[in-house]
Amino acid sequence: MNTKEKIFHVSLDLFSQKGYDSVSIREIADEVGIKKSSIYSHYPSKESILMDIFDYFTDQFEYNPIINNDEIKLDENNPFLENPELFYHKGSEAIKQMMFQETNFKIWKMILIQMHHNESIKLFFQNEILVKPLVFWNGFFTLLKEKGIIRQDSNPKLLAKQYYSFPIYLLLEICAKYDDIPQEVLEHFFEEAEEHANFLLDSVRVK
Repeated sequence: MNTKEKIFHVSLDLFSQKGYDSVSIREIADEVGIKKSSIYSHYPSKESILMDIFDYFTDQFEYNPIINNDEIKLDENNPFLENPELFYHKGSEAIKQMMFQETNFKIWKMILIQMHHNESIKLFFQNEILVKPLVFWNGFFTLLKEKGIIRQDSNPKLLAKQYYSFPIYLLLEICAKYDDIPQEVLEHFFEEAEEHANFLLDSVRVK
């Protein structure tokens, strides 16, 4: 691991443990084992470290093969959309694998805990964690409606919010309860979220 990578990972550790605003450049440098001035050879500011963390996170959703595969692609020709419960399950398992990667989990934790304390984190949460997934799920329910899988009186936008709000609530609840979140708690989170998703789908599915 080179010096810039060490700065990245030490910063993420500190941000997720103590909060972004509570961590100084000097503290990061001390943890890395370099002089404070050496940080600026790699990052011009603490904010730029945070932006690099955000870029890493968004790249995971764009390029990580775990969640970028044809089975969970939102396309009208995707045969898995004919079985939306299976489509959700495959997507949920992909997100679970990605979330269980240590770096990704620390970023999730930092965002959920710090979003009310830092404007940059708040904006990232709104755009990447709320808006983009809601656009995806709105498209998901729109396709199901067009295919006649769910009732024609269904509102895709409202369903997307109902579908997605429950997992967000569960994550906030978990982060409020635990400093170090046990893996079995996260396993249960995914089980609960999928149970809710299936319940909601069943309520609007054409019988």
